[in-house]
Amino acid sequence: MECKEKSTEGKDKPMTSVLLPEGELRVARCDTLDKLIAVGDGDAALLYLYILRHGSEDGRTAARALHLSDERYERAAFTLNNLSAPAAETKNTEKSENAAPQYTAAELRRARNEDGEFSAVCDAAENAFGRALTEGMLRSLLTAYDHLGLDGGAIIELLSYLKNEKGEVRLSDIKRETYQWADMGIVNAQDAQQYLARRVNEKPFIEALYRALGADPAQPAPKEQRVCRFALAHGFPAESVELAVRRTEAHQGHRSLDYTLGILRQWEKSGVHTISEITALEPESRTAAVAVGQTEAQPTDSGTLADWEQAWLAQKEEIRRRMKEAEANGI
Repeated sequence: MECKEKSTEGKDKPMTSVLLPEGELRVARCDTLDKLIAVGDGDAALLYLYILRHGSEDGRTAARALHLSDERYERAAFTLNNLSAPAAETKNTEKSENAAPQYTAAELRRARNEDGEFSAVCDAAENAFGRALTEGMLRSLLTAYDHLGLDGGAIIELLSYLKNEKGEVRLSDIKRETYQWADMGIVNAQDAQQYLARRVNEKPFIEALYRALGADPAQPAPKEQRVCRFALAHGFPAESVELAVRRTEAHQGHRSLDYTLGILRQWEKSGVHTISEITALEPESRTAAVAVGQTEAQPTDSGTLADWEQAWLAQKEEIRRRMKEAEANGI
């Protein structure tokens, strides 16, 4: 009887006691948390919390900090990637935008006139746009400031970056970037400056990676962005990515960014990144490596999937099954 009492001790204690008000703020989107709960992958949830806290550091650092084996880290990263698949991303964005407050014209005017920090954001936005702000522009800025939790300094840094990089500021860019920044926990000026500095330094490498994927560097698709981020984070040069793309075409008969990402993950797991390292590990691929930019040679065993490919496909189907179940349950 005593054991039974001990086993139930603490069950009725409110778990909200862990939500302390002190400390630095990080913003997590509820739709992402709902999907993580529905999928039930604890490692993916832990990795999401790590990224939310520390930003997108390289995979080795995250795996080491979370005490995850290579296999567990790859599975967790795969789950997160699939949670943000293009269809899901569109649905999530729509859901988040629908959940944003519908500010009235009076609320917009009051925010600009009475909140000094938001007023400074509006002044910076007018300079960036080169004209007076419309009600729609004000609503998007206030959504980023009030709903998503970005402070005035972060939004001003974003406006300046868009103006310098693209020569113009578009409302669609502001909406997309502010939601992404909120996802990554970039909510103050210091974090924004560090993030944008990395983007500027990485721009030549990113453009080369997009060209290797056959993507438009100016307007990459969401899935192309994920492959590029993985390649950049793990040190894959553009020629290795191009080899992965061509090998995908040889095995699949068409382009598949999911399959290409699977190849890159396997190379990362094997510790090979450059063409010379890859071909040293896989001698049968030397012809394919030489053919980068020319004609892809056919693999010697195109009809048989390697163990990692079979595991990858099985893992992919399991994640899709769980996602369908979550969608069927309205999550």
